[in-house]
Amino acid sequence: MDTRFFYHSFPRRGKTDPTAIEKGCQLLTSIRDLGLLMVPEQIEWKQPHADGSPSRVLRILQRRVCFTELAPHELSEHAEKFGAFALEFDIDVVRSLGALPVFYVPDPSAQSADGSSIGAALIAMALDARSVIARMAGLQEIFDGTTPVAEKLQFNTSFTANPDLKQNVTLDTAEAKNLITALGHGLTPLGALNSGLGALLNFFYPADNRKGGGLLDYYRQREWRIACEFSSLGQQVIREVAPSEREKILQIDSEFFTRTIDSDFGPVERLSKSLILPGLNGKRVIEMVRRVIVPTGALEQARSILSKIDNAPPVVDLNSLPKSITNTDVDACHSRVVSGNQFG
Repeated sequence: MDTRFFYHSFPRRGKTDPTAIEKGCQLLTSIRDLGLLMVPEQIEWKQPHADGSPSRVLRILQRRVCFTELAPHELSEHAEKFGAFALEFDIDVVRSLGALPVFYVPDPSAQSADGSSIGAALIAMALDARSVIARMAGLQEIFDGTTPVAEKLQFNTSFTANPDLKQNVTLDTAEAKNLITALGHGLTPLGALNSGLGALLNFFYPADNRKGGGLLDYYRQREWRIACEFSSLGQQVIREVAPSEREKILQIDSEFFTRTIDSDFGPVERLSKSLILPGLNGKRVIEMVRRVIVPTGALEQARSILSKIDNAPPVVDLNSLPKSITNTDVDACHSRVVSGNQFG
């Protein structure tokens, strides 16, 4: 049985352009110096209504860095779609960095009045549960703040994407405090619970490739991702992009990183919502890599980039890896075996 690893491939955008090797080396340099960039993506599902009214649109802004579980002989085919540069990780290393498998959710069928809508319904419930917790956490923050709270508190609930659902209510502060205390008793603190539910939503993804029309295309990619901020030994592992780092990242692909994404909180710039995973417990991400795999034309440059650090992983030519056995290869092999038996 083939040994399998996790691969983070790049650059997917512009992978066939003449500048692909240059961009790949720029990204490798960025990973060496900063770490892995967790880039946001807006994902949408549509939850159909039983009465035939317009579907509810469910939006999740996910910040993540992705890995695919493969055997080395599968990487060449994978590179055709995701880029010819790859970081190869042992499975335990990626798990130690907080990676989890993606939860693939199928879209409702055209009929909608069947069981295919369950996935979208569960996502809707998860989003609603987070909204409830977020409101409770917001109230607790008000009550625990330094500003005195009146006996009657004006509290509004609203949705940027659906302003018609805005509601203003008057709460009795003492009763609301007691309710929040009772509901949160013995549980994860509300602020952390709100953050955790938000992180959980980063791991849902469509099962099908909607753009390419590939049924179960995403499901078959065996994707894991790091998409959850966490602490280790009392230190926050994932951090925001520093102003001094912004310009270096924009030099790689300014059009991509300055593109705005429509979210439930209005348009946001992609880079402004990106995060960095620099490493773990004093060890940089690049030092945790098993091998760096690059196209032939990038070998010397990649080795030069990594020569500037201690504990650098080896750089390997993508073309030196074993290739996948295709159906054509199997048929040809079978034909040779049959011919040998006939004329042995």
